[in-house]
Amino acid sequence: MRLSAVLVASLLLVASSSSAADRTTNIVVVLLDNFGQEWLGCYGSESGKTPNIDKLAAEGVRAEHCYTPPVCGPSRVVLLTGRRPYRTGYTLHHDAGLYGGGGLDPVRDLIFPNVLHAAGFATGVFGKWQINDLYAEPDALKRHGFDTHVVWPDALDVAKMDDEKWARWKKAIAEHDVPTTQAMLPLSESRYWDPVVLRDGKREVLSGRYGPDVFQEAAFAFLQQHRERPFLLYCPMVLTHGQSLNEPVVSTPTNRDANRPLETIYAEMVSYADKQIGELVAELERLDLRKNTIIVLATDNGSEHRLTARKNGREVQGGLYTLKEAGIDVALIFNCPAMIPGGRTVPLAEFADIFPTVCEFAGVGLSPNREFDGVSFAPYLRGDAGAKPPRDWIFCQYHKHRTVRDERFKLYSTGELYDVSRDPEETANLAASDDSQIVAARVRLQAVLDKLPPDSPPPFKLRSQSAFKLETEGKL
Repeated sequence: MRLSAVLVASLLLVASSSSAADRTTNIVVVLLDNFGQEWLGCYGSESGKTPNIDKLAAEGVRAEHCYTPPVCGPSRVVLLTGRRPYRTGYTLHHDAGLYGGGGLDPVRDLIFPNVLHAAGFATGVFGKWQINDLYAEPDALKRHGFDTHVVWPDALDVAKMDDEKWARWKKAIAEHDVPTTQAMLPLSESRYWDPVVLRDGKREVLSGRYGPDVFQEAAFAFLQQHRERPFLLYCPMVLTHGQSLNEPVVSTPTNRDANRPLETIYAEMVSYADKQIGELVAELERLDLRKNTIIVLATDNGSEHRLTARKNGREVQGGLYTLKEAGIDVALIFNCPAMIPGGRTVPLAEFADIFPTVCEFAGVGLSPNREFDGVSFAPYLRGDAGAKPPRDWIFCQYHKHRTVRDERFKLYSTGELYDVSRDPEETANLAASDDSQIVAARVRLQAVLDKLPPDSPPPFKLRSQSAFKLETEGKL
């Protein structure tokens, strides 16, 4: 049964006195996949591949440092729920689409699309979902509050499987068999060339098409259909993730030749993602929606380890899966020239902040009866008199390890301390320093870690390559 608007309201929603029809603010959230700051010009990249994103940052408000978990599953859960991993139990990556075993629950883990849908917004998602098995839960996206969707299912492709392979796959999952599961990942459904998509629950194989173009077309159709009412458009792009763990880059329509260096092809994927974002902005302008649409653009975690790019005069290696800055310090940009005075930055933010910020712009209040870790940036983004950036520190977590930083220093739960403003590669551990400034920072940040609650248990056994590895090593 679909989660009702009444139940959503009882859990969270405190709507403003005006109806959705009276409100004119639209929300567009764009999420880029496996896309480190080192590839973005507005964050100091020297790659020159992101002019459209850089323009959004220059004309909007950019978070200088934004923390989120270093891999897509838990990162998306933080974004959508406004809650940190210790609260939801998603402390490890869980790839529900691929491995099954449970997915994000719309009652237990209420997300902001469901809140906006209950408030009367049209809602659509186009791209990568991943945090539910959409074959086992065909109504999951409706229960999460989406009116319509065109998404990549993120599962093994039935056309590439037979009974023997299915049996081997299920056995490997049950035994946490990393080599076998990794070897079978190329049998996944394509998200790029000849993509497999679910269009409002119906499976389609689109021969000759390029997945990002398919999702973009669906997003544009959604905008055209709902231009006369408030809407939430959620675009979790498949770019710039590779096809699978075994295939870190994929050629684009710009150049189909796959026999080129990884970084050349990846840079092309970055350019294609930037092109699509420019086209999205142009479509909002063409439909006369730009002036009343908040654009939130973010990247979900760092790039692959096999990829490097120059940023602010230094070579940066991708930090996917690590709590280093290259893994967890991601891009976050808010843009709406008519509502958000541009040319500014905010020092510190977390992915959890997107939920309350979006809801405030949408005119939807949040009940004090539900615990959130996010804080609304809306007053500062609007330029309200006296409004200041709301965060003095930001937090991140993966598995049992936690870290917290302020504008200068970063402390791990394991005790390491770094001056990341001067040492972003974290080469000099300052934990033993007796310098008064460093000692004060260590005491201050340790007090933050000490006051945070313990981890909630996961809602089910988490399944992913990292979870399988930890299980076999006896570290779960």
